[in-house]
Amino acid sequence: MIAWAIALVVWIAAGARLGRVVARAATPLRTAMVIVGFCVALMATVLVPGVWDIVERVAPDQHFSAMVVVVLWVFLSASSAVGAVSAWPVMTRSAMGGIAIVLYTVGLLVSIAVGFGYPVPALVFVIISLSLVISTGLRHVAWAPLGRGIALIVLGSTTLLIVVVVMLVEAIRGTNSLESGVWTGAGVGFVSAASLLIALGITWVLAETWVRARLDLMRLRRMHELLVKRFPEVVDADSAATTSVLRASDVIAQIMDAMYIQAGAGMFDVGGREPPRSIASHSGILAGWIEDPLGSDVLDTRWIAPPGGMSARRWLLVLARDHEKFRSDVNTTKAGR
Repeated sequence: MIAWAIALVVWIAAGARLGRVVARAATPLRTAMVIVGFCVALMATVLVPGVWDIVERVAPDQHFSAMVVVVLWVFLSASSAVGAVSAWPVMTRSAMGGIAIVLYTVGLLVSIAVGFGYPVPALVFVIISLSLVISTGLRHVAWAPLGRGIALIVLGSTTLLIVVVVMLVEAIRGTNSLESGVWTGAGVGFVSAASLLIALGITWVLAETWVRARLDLMRLRRMHELLVKRFPEVVDADSAATTSVLRASDVIAQIMDAMYIQAGAGMFDVGGREPPRSIASHSGILAGWIEDPLGSDVLDTRWIAPPGGMSARRWLLVLARDHEKFRSDVNTTKAGR
């Protein structure tokens, strides 16, 4: 059951990557990620015990299931290496295309060798390619959506690399890689875990940006409704966003525009009064001003600008939190009277 669940998750990730390429230009990097997605999806499917037995019946004397998985490793590692090379700052588009052709061609040749019962060249190719992926990925791991996705890819590639190295060592000692003990027990678990980690890695940015956009829309909803009702002209009816990410971006822009109008569009004179240095104090005053501008002091456009080093998105989320707190305090005061 766990194997089927892993396969389902990985297929969803592969479909998401395919949808990304369909919606945008198919660059070498995006194409490589689609290949990675479908390779890990097919790998996870073949590793399901029932499916493994069915595939094995095609050519049981040649260990056909193991052969298929090794070939999938080859194209997984080749396409992952293409993605890694595309991150090199010195890489041009034309050179990128040439390297991709070389990697895929070598991958095809070693895959043919696997079909003839010689998996060792394929294992060596996978080790070299995954080592390239890991070494390049480690330089780009960071606490950001893309960095977290790369970290998952690096972790999954490392897990798969360990399995392949074990198989190569066994082959050097005289064991046929297609008959290795890796295909039973813990080895299958490691390969399944690797496929899941890589699948999550290639879709992490897409998933995280969607989740963040949905959360932003939920947190900004009340403040957005209030300001748009007050200043409906900030909404452009001809530019209705179709995705959560674009809607969240539109909401942020509309809130900033509405606050700019409420602040007099630069025409109010507040006598040189500066916003406080404390973000909490600044946000608290602005939250009351957003809710009840007539009952608050006059503020100019300097007050609505995000404090230094803070993005508009983060600033509005802080304002939305303090605005909700202000409304709650007002409602509590009214209820107590």
